[in-house]
Amino acid sequence: MRTTLTLEPDAFHAAKAKATHENVSLGKAVSDLILQAIRPTSAQAAVKSKAVFRSAGGIYTAAQVEAAMDDE
Repeated sequence: MRTTLTLEPDAFHAAKAKATHENVSLGKAVSDLILQAIRPTSAQAAVKSKAVFRSAGGIYTAAQVEAAMDDE
């Protein structure tokens, strides 16, 4: 799809550098960066797929909590 974007100078230079480094068009580089930014990270995907518990020490799955309770 063809469109016109106004980019901040830093964003333009970063996308241009990515395009040059990967030998792709500027449009492809910008598309890749946008898609990368909106994809959930593996940690976010894990949180959505399992019950989790957060604490100051980190994020724990239900299985980890149950295992810790069994150790007590």
